[in-house]
Amino acid sequence: MSKPTTPARQPTRADWLRYVMLIVLWGSAFSLSKISVAELPPSIITAARIWIAIGLLYGWMVYRKHKLPVLFPKPDIRWAWLLPIGITGAALPFWLNTWAMQTLDSGLVSILLACMPLMVAVLAHFSIAGDRMTANKIAGLALGLFGIILLVGPAALRGLGGPDTVAQFVILVSALLYATNSILIHFMPETPPSVSSAGMLLIAGLVLVPLAILDAGQTSMPSVGVMFAVLFLGLGVTGFGSIIYMQIIRSAGPSFMVTANYFVPPFAVFIGVLFLGESPSIWAYAALFIITLGIILERRKSK
Repeated sequence: MSKPTTPARQPTRADWLRYVMLIVLWGSAFSLSKISVAELPPSIITAARIWIAIGLLYGWMVYRKHKLPVLFPKPDIRWAWLLPIGITGAALPFWLNTWAMQTLDSGLVSILLACMPLMVAVLAHFSIAGDRMTANKIAGLALGLFGIILLVGPAALRGLGGPDTVAQFVILVSALLYATNSILIHFMPETPPSVSSAGMLLIAGLVLVPLAILDAGQTSMPSVGVMFAVLFLGLGVTGFGSIIYMQIIRSAGPSFMVTANYFVPPFAVFIGVLFLGESPSIWAYAALFIITLGIILERRKSK
């Protein structure tokens, strides 16, 4: 089998703007999931946020005068891409992350998910022309991961292993699924972001419906706060975020997009300062500087 030759492109100003918006949305997802999982099982949270997002995306798709790929009588080839994209980018990782967050400390989860950019670098090296692993890229990504560990606190690594080993492994699997998903999207046949996002989430929603139905009979009505958390997870993080996610990967490539993961924990700290009156330590500022330096190094071309 010949190696795909679809090249990676340099990010534009619009890509950088989407990048910042994605950081804001992903940065809020963690706390919203923590709020939701206190009263609802992972299957219901995941299915609800996905079906809420589908409603938003379908409306946006119709407004843009786009349609989902034809399914009958002869399925459009894009469904062969949307099936694995929906499973690896939403159904499995959303559910796995929510399940693992019932027992894992948020700091350790941040560190484990921050392995994703390194995974993408390896996958992109063997599949995307012009997106090779270079000394600058590896050094930059490693520096970014070190910055996350410094921000969260090295003490979080003490939680590795022990009784929560399975949950930790689940988060790493989730990171690998996200990495695989970003590569699949890069090679998917040209499709408007509203259509690819709606199709991806439709697959994911259908996969999760049986699990949600099984848990629904044993679940009480959640509080208003939890319902609002799930609503924003669906509309903002999953719906709007999916469109931005697709646009960035198609325009600038997966390696550029996934580095946003390094800025999600610092943004969470910023939210704490802005709304909770928290005061970050000098190490938080040092970590942000190191993460930024790592991304600059990663984006710099090796001579």
